[in-house]
This record gives sequence, C-alpha cells and structure tokens, in this order.
Amino acid sequence: MKLQLHCNKLFVIALFGFALNGNAQITLSNTYENTVSQNIGDFQGINFREGGFSSLQYIPNTGGTEFWTVTDRGVNIDAANANTTATPSVQYPTCVPTYDKIYAFPTYAPKIMRLKIVGNEVQILQMITIKRPDGNTATGLINPTGFGSTATEVASTNVVTDCANFDANTAPKDIWGIDSEGIDVDANGNFWICEEGGPTIWKVSPDGIVLKRYTPYALTQTEDVAINACFAFRRNNRGFEGITIAPNGKIYAIIQSPMYYKNVGGVPASGTLGNSRIHRILEIDPNTNTQKMYAYVNDGAIGSGSDIRPRDLKIGDIKAINNTTFLVVEQGFRGTQNIKRLYKIDITGATEVMSGIVYNNKTLEELDTPANLTANSITPVTKTLQFDIHANGWPTTIEKSEGIAIIDANTIVLCSDNDYGQYSPTENGIPTPNNQNSTLLKFSLAGSDALQNYIPNNNVVLSNATFSNQKKGLKVYPNPFTTEIAIENLTENNSNYTITNTLGQMIENGEIKNQKLNLEHLQSGIYILNTNQQSIKIVKK
Repeated sequence: MKLQLHCNKLFVIALFGFALNGNAQITLSNTYENTVSQNIGDFQGINFREGGFSSLQYIPNTGGTEFWTVTDRGVNIDAANANTTATPSVQYPTCVPTYDKIYAFPTYAPKIMRLKIVGNEVQILQMITIKRPDGNTATGLINPTGFGSTATEVASTNVVTDCANFDANTAPKDIWGIDSEGIDVDANGNFWICEEGGPTIWKVSPDGIVLKRYTPYALTQTEDVAINACFAFRRNNRGFEGITIAPNGKIYAIIQSPMYYKNVGGVPASGTLGNSRIHRILEIDPNTNTQKMYAYVNDGAIGSGSDIRPRDLKIGDIKAINNTTFLVVEQGFRGTQNIKRLYKIDITGATEVMSGIVYNNKTLEELDTPANLTANSITPVTKTLQFDIHANGWPTTIEKSEGIAIIDANTIVLCSDNDYGQYSPTENGIPTPNNQNSTLLKFSLAGSDALQNYIPNNNVVLSNATFSNQKKGLKVYPNPFTTEIAIENLTENNSNYTITNTLGQMIENGEIKNQKLNLEHLQSGIYILNTNQQSIKIVKK
C-alpha cells in the first residue's frame, strides 16, 4: 500500500495572552495549513512532496503574509544502522553505509520558495531551483573528498539485502552539492544561503544561479571566495545553520554545533570535543571581503548525565534586529530534556576570535566554557533570553525550529523543518511517516518583549529579471496587477495563451487579441502566462 504524505503543511500560530510580567506580553492566534505542494516522487512505498523548510525570511511590504524559505538537500533518511543484516559479498563483508544518510532522490535540487498566507492556508507562490554557475541545477549530494567529505564517505541511495548490490545503490559526489539551511536577501535582490555540508555560503542570483561561494577549502571554482579554513572542521551535518544580513549589508553566519577543532599533536585538526560550548559566528563584509569571527556560548549541560550534553545543543537560525543585535534559536533534545529558547545576542564589545592553536596551546573550541574564555581575554557575544519557545506554545512533538522571520518590532515568526514527513526510528534507512507538517508560529511581542532598536529589512524582493513586463514580442501590464492585466501581441503572428499556477495547473486559456483580461477571481500569488513562444511570470496582488 502506498502512503501519501503532504509533507509541506504549515501551521501559523500567533500567541495572545501570556504575560511574562506587567510590561511584557506574548500572544497566540490561528493555524494555517499549506495543503498543496509539488510531488517529489515515491520511495519505499511512500509518496514524498516538497517540505523540509529550513529557514524563513520576511518579505517587506506584504502585510506580514509573505516569506522566503529554502529547502534542505531533499529526503534524507538516517542510515547509521542500515544494511546490518545484508548478505556479505567478496568486496563487502559488511556494507553499513559509510555516510549515515540515504539520499532517496539523489538528483533533487534544493529550492528557494516564496510563501504566502492566504485565508486559512499558506500557499507556495514560487519555487526557484538552486543552480550551478552554468545554469544547470545543483543537487543536495555530499561534496567531493577534501571539500566537505572524506574518501571513505559514500552516499547511499537505498538499503540493500545483499552487499553485492551496495555500489549500485550509491550516488556520486558533487562539487556543487548544497545542504541549504539559511536564507536572506540583499539590497540587490540576491539570495544569501548558508549550508551545513561544506560548510559554505552561497550568493545566489534572483533566478537561483550561484554567483559566489564562500568556502574554507581550496579555491577550485571561479566563484569561490576564501573563508577561514577552521570551518572545514565542522561536525558532520552541523555546518552553517543560520545566515542573516544586517541593515549595513554585513553577512553573519553561525555554526550549528561546536566544531571538532582541536590541538592534535601540535597541529589544529579534527578531534572530538564533547564538552565544548563554543560556536563560531562568521562576519563578512561583502564589499571588501573583510571577515571576523566571534564566540557564542551555548547553555551547556541540562538535566542529568543521561540528558542534554553541550554537544547536543544546536543553533536553529539567526536573524538581525539591527547592526549589532540578533535573534538566535538554541535547542536540544536528549533523555527527559527538550529545550527550545530564543535568545537576543549582541556583538558589541565581543572579542574577535582567531583560528589555530593560539589560546595557551588550545583552539577556541577547546576552551569549552565562559570561564576559560575569560581567562584567555575573550569576551563572547552577550546573550539574553527573549523567551522560552516551548513555554509559549511550540508543540513538544515538533523537533526542529529552523527559521526566524522578523515582521516588525512586535511580530516574529518561527518555522520548523519536518524532514519531509519522515524519520527512521532505528536509523536503518527505512523511512517511517512522522505525521508532522512544516510549521510556522507567529509571535506578537509587546512591552519589554518588543524588539528594541529594530531596523526594518527593506531589501529588494522583486527584480526585473524575475518579473518582466515585456519580453520578446509580448507586452504585459501592469505587472503586478490587482484586477485586470493587459496583453499586447507586438508581432503579426496569431498566438494563444494559457495561465497556469506554479504547480502547472491550467487556470484559463484563450487567444491573444490585444485585450484586457479580468483576473479578479484569481487568488493573490504568482502565475505563469504561457504563449506559443514564451512564458512570463505575472503577479496578482
């Protein structure tokens, strides 16, 4: 029996009535679902649809209803214990995957999505695939050896019952593989996307083509720009988790978990650091490529020895309030403890930190605690609890909070990553539906909880390259439109038209007669006007 998962359902919850004190208030409202998302494909009897929302960025001047998000690498299934009962072969006496994820759809291209709350639903208005410099689609696959993977790491595409079939169920590595986790938009309408695989940071054009890639590895591609090589020592699947652009244009990206970066025989190298609480924040001035790093200290052990350890705490996202203060999601789950906290951090007065073995024969990560930072004259970013996310309505059944959007000083939205509606309870590469939907929670902040000194993000969101009014022999105006749109055929050739939604479903059709079309009946969103020769994106306000 085939099970269909609508992995991309969204809930938007606003919080009303919970008072922290006489001057502070947090509020809770409605739930909205996205019931339609594009089909990805079938795997092990399950139909998967688009989901995996990994970040959130508010689109200015949309009445608090529209957001950019980015998907991660696609459906990936925990597989640390896969193939344990497979029949041995001559080549593979055992064939447990050397990389602990199954890529169900290895050619999947991560996507930038534009979301809109309409009535009681959240619609996907637009999907932009992330592309290589030549315009071909990227993938979510692991990067080549020395660029984010080791020689022994091989990505599997399915489980096997016979190790002789192992190689036939593996995927190649991809220099343009990306496991996107964070998104923001600059003043020119370009997307900035961070990813945890490399880890790297991509500057992407409005139509999805990578323009620059900031990398800790060798600069082998024309688009590559160097960042500190220490970032190559991120923990597996825990690279850059959040990215934001401050009002002054500077880029900030934060590592998900403390890196495994330590003194190994007098050389800074990879090594397990189970007790480190220190995450690096990278600052980039894109105009000069000047870079700095700061230290963020997580909450450390929570509960008993079988509960949360420092290594279990993860960053979910980061978002700029102004040029020096930011919101950060910190979360962790282990044993009896399940925490999600929204912090306000400030880099004012924080010490610029270095890479290498420069702190009394230790790396930054080996300093572990705030006391050791102080002993080495390092001031981390200051950190103040904005509010406890669970205590204010986030369901404990939803594991991942991975996006922050600031609408204004009194309104923020958090989103979750639903892992495309699946999990593997024993990490055996077999997906099980988790009955979770990608989720948005909208918080209203009043009194002392409001975001002080907030500077709005008014960056460009629609460029002429994305929404063209005139193309080849066709003129379309106004675009965006409210009720009517005019279509003029500038050639002598007769032409028919169709209007489809972003899922390819036809809304209406007819012949172009230099007329005005009344499209008042359409819901607000993005549509495609198709003719015999071309396609134009049109936007209903």
